[in-house]
Amino acid sequence: MNQHLQILFSPLVPNEILAILGVLGVALVVYALYRRSRGAVWRALALAAILLALGNPVLLKEQHEALPDTALIVIDDSTSMQLGDRAAQIQQALQGLTKKAADLDNLNLDVIHVTGRDETNLFQTINQKLADMSRSRLAGIILLTDGEVHDVPEKFAVDAPVHTLLAGHKKEVDRHLAIIQSPAYGIVGKDVTMTLHIEDEPNKQSETAAVILHRDDGSTSTLTVPIGKDYQITLPITHAGNNFFAFTTETLLNELTAANNNIAVNVNGIRDRLRVLLVSGEPHAGERVWRNFLKGDPAVDLVHFTILRSPDKINAIPNSEMALIAFPVQELFEAKLKTFDLIIFDRFHRTSIVASSYLENIARYVEEGGALLVADSTADNITEYLSASPLARVLPVEPLNTLLTGEFIPETTDIGARHPVTAPFYKPSTSYGHWFRQMAAQPRTGSQTLMQGLNKQPLLVLNHVGKGRVAEFTSDQFWLWARHYDGGGPQAELLRRTAHWLMREPELDENTLSARAEPTESGWQITATERNLGNTSRTLAVTDPDGKDSTVTLQVSDQPGLLHATIPAPALGLYHLQDDKG
Repeated sequence: MNQHLQILFSPLVPNEILAILGVLGVALVVYALYRRSRGAVWRALALAAILLALGNPVLLKEQHEALPDTALIVIDDSTSMQLGDRAAQIQQALQGLTKKAADLDNLNLDVIHVTGRDETNLFQTINQKLADMSRSRLAGIILLTDGEVHDVPEKFAVDAPVHTLLAGHKKEVDRHLAIIQSPAYGIVGKDVTMTLHIEDEPNKQSETAAVILHRDDGSTSTLTVPIGKDYQITLPITHAGNNFFAFTTETLLNELTAANNNIAVNVNGIRDRLRVLLVSGEPHAGERVWRNFLKGDPAVDLVHFTILRSPDKINAIPNSEMALIAFPVQELFEAKLKTFDLIIFDRFHRTSIVASSYLENIARYVEEGGALLVADSTADNITEYLSASPLARVLPVEPLNTLLTGEFIPETTDIGARHPVTAPFYKPSTSYGHWFRQMAAQPRTGSQTLMQGLNKQPLLVLNHVGKGRVAEFTSDQFWLWARHYDGGGPQAELLRRTAHWLMREPELDENTLSARAEPTESGWQITATERNLGNTSRTLAVTDPDGKDSTVTLQVSDQPGLLHATIPAPALGLYHLQDDKG
């Protein structure tokens, strides 16, 4: 602490008046001295005393204490700092700086930490800190980082030295796989083009690298991708909804981390046009319901035939006088069968029009990935048409040759309450209108009964057959709901969800596992959701970007058929999730 004494003047009159008085006084003293007047010296002293009093002198005693300077130490705590022994190196450097600063007088250390996941913004944090402190007391800035900083300014306006201590090792090598370009959408059945890029740091380790492509259907393939150059790959969009593609490249010897050797991309598959074949038997009240449902969607190309007269029907009117179009059986069920995305049989009765060979074609069409929807409730015709034909092996129910009649309200079964097709309709039976007719049937092995009617008989049954899907309604009385009879019901939504399930819309699959990353106050986390018709807890295997395995339990949620789990995600990269059923 230093002390200083000084005299300060605080005049009682304005400085101008004091100056004028001083000049007049000096003039009078000089004149008196010139005339050798008696008492001139004493008058001069008196005048000086008066002027000094008007100047009001003050004795000021000051004590000065030096304030310490501040040195900022900025520590990079981003995800990349967790690689190798970088964090340990930074901690060792911090200890050394703290020890040396303790030996210096008037120097304080201010340590600030900068976290970052997607990017590291050191200088943004520094500027915020400098705004709260005196720039004149800044002794310097020391950055402890690995050099991966995303906000380095062209000019850093600070009047103090800036030093950087880099963590890591000179001979570190790393390989980075990136997707330069990828479309957000793709047409189902068409191809999309993506651009990959592999970069080796600090130097290229080889000319090419093997990249394994994983598709969401479980298939894999190997690509040979050049190092340091863009590489285009063409991939098919096989289904509607999310199409996931994951890429993994080989790991280098002594590579710093393999976390950035994996990357995934999602392309949303959309359908250009949906081709539907609707074949109706004799006209009935519900036929218009199907047409309105299908024609109401502009993305649907509908081909609709109604069989008004079979070849063996006795009719006295000559064929030449009948304005009926011959049913194109061979064209529909052989030549162009595979061009349709969905086939609907609405009260279609077996006649000599459709030979067994064509029905066999439809059965194979389903087994190879096609979709079939059947609706009828005429017991004798169902027996003739389904039970004794090649198509019987792909249908989800076995008819019991009995037509049930009586008042009933369609109800959702226990499985139907958890199945995405019918879960929205899980309401009290009094919520919907009555139906009056359905076919008695026995569900086949492996099928799922989602709705039931009279005597708890199956009303809506789904099944997976080979690569395809099939659904069957054992009643054709949707039209009662469509016309709001007895309050009506959600016939349009029920038909839509059934058709979309047949078309493999991912959001309607009964067994799906999905995950999404979400930021929280403590970091990122992954929320995993699985639809499980069994509604029981499951074990989920998790592999993080570093290849470490762990398990979490998917717990039953408040929503029927849904399981949830929350997984911390401390590291950036590709996480692999798989339930205990594969």
